[in-house]
Amino acid sequence: MADIYPPELSPEDIKLKIRQTFRNPNIGKTHRVTLKDGPQAYRIATIFEIVDPATGGLHHLSLQFDSFNKTKKAWKLKPDRKVRIEGKDPNEIKILSDFLNAVLSEHYPESAGDYRVVTENQYNIIKNFSEILPNVPGKKKIELAKLLFQSFECGDIDAHDFLEAFKNTTPDAVKNISVAARFVQYKAEFIKFHHLVESADPSESKYQNHLQKNPWIFGSEYSELLDRRTWTRDDNLDFMLRRTVDGYLEIIEIKTPAVIPLFNYDKNHDSYYLSSQLSKVIGQVFRYIDEVERNRDSIIVKDRLDPLKIRARIIIGKDGNKEQQAALRTLNSHLHRVEVLTFDQLIRVAQRTLEIFESQISGHVNEKAMDRCDDDIPF
Repeated sequence: MADIYPPELSPEDIKLKIRQTFRNPNIGKTHRVTLKDGPQAYRIATIFEIVDPATGGLHHLSLQFDSFNKTKKAWKLKPDRKVRIEGKDPNEIKILSDFLNAVLSEHYPESAGDYRVVTENQYNIIKNFSEILPNVPGKKKIELAKLLFQSFECGDIDAHDFLEAFKNTTPDAVKNISVAARFVQYKAEFIKFHHLVESADPSESKYQNHLQKNPWIFGSEYSELLDRRTWTRDDNLDFMLRRTVDGYLEIIEIKTPAVIPLFNYDKNHDSYYLSSQLSKVIGQVFRYIDEVERNRDSIIVKDRLDPLKIRARIIIGKDGNKEQQAALRTLNSHLHRVEVLTFDQLIRVAQRTLEIFESQISGHVNEKAMDRCDDDIPF
């Protein structure tokens, strides 16, 4: 006969009745959840912690499902719907949990578990694949890897998972994968930067942000981008880079590739002189150098970096015609510890870096790419 309770009892009272009817003297904590909440049908799941009387610790869990009908006259327990499974040998609760995780992860990806349900045929295909993979030729493995990587989603695998995957991979394979992955990443970022330069966007911050995320664009003569921007009381530098060869610091000042001539032509003297825009930024950089050197002692003590004979580079404008390019070469030959580069020149530096990557991947040294790159890939 079904258990009957007065209709005035609340669902919380019913949950207490469930605990009271569980005939085990060693009940510890109980955990409950309402699976179906009325108005007439109620289903409640309860997990009982069964305590070991000898040690006081947890012995096992017991999961019970209770179903009730609620009418104006009474709460009626439905014994035929009552189910109990035990978390001991065999651990039925764990088996059920694994099964639910596996099934739900397929239909509700946001609640993915550690298991996936596959058919027996699918399992046999996976098993056979893992057995024959060691004998597959290298190029065929790459074709399989292409298909595998194309199936990856950005959000379902993090860097730690890849770390575990590559931990037991041979050093040569890891090196090749690393070079190829960086090449693909750098090429994509280079294309974005090239489009940004071609757009001649007037916002300096867009160029600064892109270069901050991709310092490799500056080339292999630099080994490190320093995080700090404030080196003196009143100045915020765009970038501070460490040179690869001698470890000296170098200021990088980023402007825009605005299509404005960097030099004006003086007909009377048949010569080129600095535009107001270029003259202004050179004066700005001269002051940065003076301020950093004036604070050299405090920088050495605070940052353990020596800005001795610090240099600077200015990235501004475009190449212009042959006369503009010649005027820029003449200017740089006379400037001391400051060099002016156009955005077109910076793009060519990045292209050389990508050519070095390609030569590493192909195994053929690109002499043109190595002309100005004495060290390995930057950053």
